[in-house]
Amino acid sequence: MFLWIRDQRWLPTILLAGLCLLVLGGADLLIQGPMTIATSLIIAASVALSRGLPYVSIGVFSIGTFVPLFLGLEPQLSQLGTTITLLILSSFADTSQRWVGFTSNIVLGSIAYSVVVIQLPDSGTFYGLILPDNESKLALVLAGFVALIAVNANAWFIGRLLYTRVTHVGTNLDRTILNQQIADSQLALAEQDKRFGIARDVNDVLLEQVSATMSAAEAGLYASKTDPNVAPRLLESLLEGVKKSYLEIRRLSDLLELQKEKALALPSLRDLKSLFVSFREYGYKLVFREHGQPIKLVAGAELIVYRIVFEALENIRQHTPVGTEVDIDFMWQGSILQITVKDNGEETLRNQSKDKSGYSIQDDQKALVERPVGAGLTTMQERASLYEGTMDFVRVPGVGFNVSASFPDITNYAEGK
Repeated sequence: MFLWIRDQRWLPTILLAGLCLLVLGGADLLIQGPMTIATSLIIAASVALSRGLPYVSIGVFSIGTFVPLFLGLEPQLSQLGTTITLLILSSFADTSQRWVGFTSNIVLGSIAYSVVVIQLPDSGTFYGLILPDNESKLALVLAGFVALIAVNANAWFIGRLLYTRVTHVGTNLDRTILNQQIADSQLALAEQDKRFGIARDVNDVLLEQVSATMSAAEAGLYASKTDPNVAPRLLESLLEGVKKSYLEIRRLSDLLELQKEKALALPSLRDLKSLFVSFREYGYKLVFREHGQPIKLVAGAELIVYRIVFEALENIRQHTPVGTEVDIDFMWQGSILQITVKDNGEETLRNQSKDKSGYSIQDDQKALVERPVGAGLTTMQERASLYEGTMDFVRVPGVGFNVSASFPDITNYAEGK
């Protein structure tokens, strides 16, 4: 039912209004007579309008709150329909509309209810309750005020809870955000793994150096034994220290090698499809094309290519509106890999804002002479250069932004070569 109300603006609330009119309005008709029909119709109308016209719905149920007062009736059961209206408003209306509806319901409902109770004659009855004096009336007013706040506050929180669970928890968007966070974590782990690789290389060099030093120390020790003037103890101490250092470095090397085995799988080209699906879930129109025969690259090269595409898409998501069209092309030709990522963010933004001014000649000139700069773009260039690649960034005035990466000797990094 809640999903139905979310996806359709009128039919669900009209049917819900009919149900309120039949059940609550029917009960009022049996209890207080035909005079209650007017209020029942007004409250039912507020329920019907709550999804499509929130402010009109608020105005309608505000009127319905005071109609029984003018007709000399006791508060009607059909006025509980305002709580249903508030639940729908709290779920789908804007923030200002939600607050106006909640405040109006509390304030106007309290005023109308208080006036009805205060106007009762001494020793009169209110739904079968005998009110002998003003203290009883005051107690009833306070109890009604607390009950009104409790009922409407529950309607508010239930509406927000249902909207959050149905719209976010377990939905495609929720999974998309989770996939995005996983991708970020994978990239961070991949970069950390690269740092460990560097540490391993440095460690291997240190092992060789310490091994050579240890050999020299041993030779010096043997030579010193032929000459009493040489201090053999000094050499023995040196040798002992070198051995200990060697053991510590070996232990570090084993630890780093163990860390390498435990690391998560690095993002690769096969993970791009999941990235594209996530990006489409955000609302972007993404098209991926691959030309030529793909080459299986070493893990480091695939990570760099994945990271370039990832950063380009992140840049698009941060600077362009939802609905932007994105074209991604992979062109494999011999030893060359060319990657292009194009978007029409400027054009989409202009169309959404209905700006017909377009762009000027100065924009074209600026695009020709000024190269886009930024920390993210520089980082992408540095990553590409690790595998003999180059990056090019071009702003197309009135259209969007193009990112191009070229690897002229990508076969040098083919797996198994």
